[in-house]
Amino acid sequence: MTRTSRQHGAALLLVLWAIAVVSFAVVWLADVVNLELESGAAGAAGLRARTIALSGVALGVHPQVDRDDTTLLEQDFGSGERLEVRIRGEGARLNINRLLADQDRITLKNLFILWGLSNDEADQLIDKLIDWTDADDFRLLNGAERAEYLTLGISDAPANRPFRSVAEMAQVIGMDRVAQVNPAWAESFTIFGDGRVDVNEAGAEVLQAATGLTPEMVGEILRMRVGPDGVEGTEDDFVFESTDQLRGWLQGSTLPLEQVMSRLTTESPVKRIDSRGMVGDRAVLISVVVATGEGGPANTYLLWEEK
Repeated sequence: MTRTSRQHGAALLLVLWAIAVVSFAVVWLADVVNLELESGAAGAAGLRARTIALSGVALGVHPQVDRDDTTLLEQDFGSGERLEVRIRGEGARLNINRLLADQDRITLKNLFILWGLSNDEADQLIDKLIDWTDADDFRLLNGAERAEYLTLGISDAPANRPFRSVAEMAQVIGMDRVAQVNPAWAESFTIFGDGRVDVNEAGAEVLQAATGLTPEMVGEILRMRVGPDGVEGTEDDFVFESTDQLRGWLQGSTLPLEQVMSRLTTESPVKRIDSRGMVGDRAVLISVVVATGEGGPANTYLLWEEK
């Protein structure tokens, strides 16, 4: 092969290499542009979904909007855009800080046993919950103070103050057992409100734990609440206007009547609003807990979470 032929061959290889590099660059650039477009579209959809969820929060906190106003709270805007808002009184849950401050072991024990804990397991866990929230370092019989947590390699526990969130309860020794028997345990607790249980909102387990009634009696109350059609949130629902309307059932409680009556209410001034905005596959959930002002519609936001 002559020198000129070798030069031509080298030049051809160089050209082919350059073409390959340029082709790779074009493909790479196209992928980058496509990714940017997809990210931009996803970002725009997420922003729109959040805007829809925020509008749902505004509806949820309005004093004239009822939790059963499905025309307002469930809206389909077309093109894959949708709003779903759920309003519930926080009295549907048990206020863990109030229960522990009042040394109300009975309600907690009832609930834990309903979930599947043994009598001894419930007693032991309640001691540990109290030790987490009380201000002293004295360990209850089955409790846990600093030494017990240090044994597990945890240096900053217990908190020795009321719980600042329901999620914090999971840090207490023994709560892993509760998570085993009821993974959704957190939905039965709150740190907001006055601690009274709303008989128009609470579910079967919370009602049974707070009242000491049998499952059959609680079932009768729930059936009365949903009305003849058996569906919650419809026009035939029955709303208790006074806890006195429950006296007939509460006579069958294993607890003193007046003690149980003091634990109940028919409406909670603290509301939990879950507002979900959806755009295609994108969804944004905004959960707020709001205390309604007694003198008017002013609201105090106690919790704001976005997912």
